[in-house]
Amino acid sequence: MRSTAVPAPAALGSDVSLGAIRHPDRIALALIDGPALSYLEMDRETNRIANSLLGAGLRPGDRVAIWMGNSLEYVCSYVACLKAGLVIVQINTRHTSREADYQLADSGASALLFDDSVAERVQGLEEPERLRVLATTGAERVLDARSFAEFTRYGCGTTLVRAPDPDALAVIGYTSGTTGYPKGVELTHRSIRNIGITNALGNRYALGSRQVFGLSLSFTAATPAHILPHLYVGGTTLLMSSWETERMVAAIDEERASFTILPSPAITDFIEASRGSGTRLTSLQSVLHSASKAPAEHLRAFVDYFGPRLLEGWGMTENSGGLVTATTVEDFASPRPGIFSSAGRAVPGAIVRLADESGEPLPHDGEAVGQLLVRTASLARGYWRNPEATAATFVDGWYRSGDLGTIAPDGLVTVIDRRDDLIVSGGMNVYPSEVERVILELEGVREAVVVAAAHERWGQTPVAFVVTGGDRRLDAETILGHCESSLAGYKLPSRISFVDDLPRNASGKVRRQALRG
Repeated sequence: MRSTAVPAPAALGSDVSLGAIRHPDRIALALIDGPALSYLEMDRETNRIANSLLGAGLRPGDRVAIWMGNSLEYVCSYVACLKAGLVIVQINTRHTSREADYQLADSGASALLFDDSVAERVQGLEEPERLRVLATTGAERVLDARSFAEFTRYGCGTTLVRAPDPDALAVIGYTSGTTGYPKGVELTHRSIRNIGITNALGNRYALGSRQVFGLSLSFTAATPAHILPHLYVGGTTLLMSSWETERMVAAIDEERASFTILPSPAITDFIEASRGSGTRLTSLQSVLHSASKAPAEHLRAFVDYFGPRLLEGWGMTENSGGLVTATTVEDFASPRPGIFSSAGRAVPGAIVRLADESGEPLPHDGEAVGQLLVRTASLARGYWRNPEATAATFVDGWYRSGDLGTIAPDGLVTVIDRRDDLIVSGGMNVYPSEVERVILELEGVREAVVVAAAHERWGQTPVAFVVTGGDRRLDAETILGHCESSLAGYKLPSRISFVDDLPRNASGKVRRQALRG
């Protein structure tokens, strides 16, 4: 028997319940080469989990940590917490026990849902007794955790009509923590609902959109910015348990997917895998390039092969993980100079402006470099239990991003560098991304990162760390000679170090602080 209770349309989690009414048999969520859930099945399962959590003594506002790899249980647990008014704390699957301990203690989480992939690290938690609820979707029953099936067995699957206060806390999303301890970003039900609408527009989802999702769900942005918006448009998410480029290409073709996301390192592999299988993936309407910057020539190669379906954007955890700016199909239909370095224009509902160190406006002339400030309805309300950081970052309704960039007269935003990464050498500004871009032009360079090093005379000097690949052998003299032909003397690296790999945090971002020594 299908539920007849009507959910509150504005409440997070209601999209699953409304889908169970509108199109109950449509697949909402599936694991590639694995099980699937229709909207009706997902609605019942999320209700069951929500009622089990509430039945275990948790109350709205209590924090529930989720430490799992990609699975149907992960998404269902996330949606269940939203339905129950519980606050989600996402723990990255690459985190150590020590890193997880910090987030559990800082957030005050009283429940942890985990799987086999992190069971050994759960065993290594310092104070597991603070967790009143401990359940695992896997086979390893560490710390007397109940199995997920046992935990949810007696949960009622009937519709929850709960509609939490829109300004209530929904998620504590921890920042990458490139320096010091990560900050907990407070995302509300209202901010996540708004990012669902904004991302659906900015990412060009069609009604009933079908996405193949290969990134880790444990990234803070994954569910609010990509999974929930697909539920909002009545779409289908096809999850990959782990990244595999060739399997992703095949799945997009087989499932006639209309959307996917590509991280920077996978762009060239994705092109080659598609070329090797003889497909141009005609079902795809848009492909979002995500995370770290990609060389302009990689993005150009993508557009040359697939046409103007690339979507370049700029976003952050403080904007509920979603886009603030995005390019359009028209931007790449007839690419103008510099478009492959741009992050597009402000998305609907967002305002982006440029300011100097004191917050005074700078001209949008494409030349002035300043800090990018953001105002949207998707902004976090602040940082969890950190009023000082909140006051410094969220000022008069504006989010001070800490990113340096330019804004052209036609609104195109170009993000240059983090303000903290700026190198000031002899009073001259050196933007690491500019030097990195020149080094990456050399055949045989796979990755390049430029950071500041102390200099007795100039204060700071740029130094480069280079990862090579391919058949061409490179030395420091070759790289420096190439830089000299394109860069002013004060921008030239004073040292070039060859490394096998670059240090990265759990989100895959380069830990520049570690390279600064």
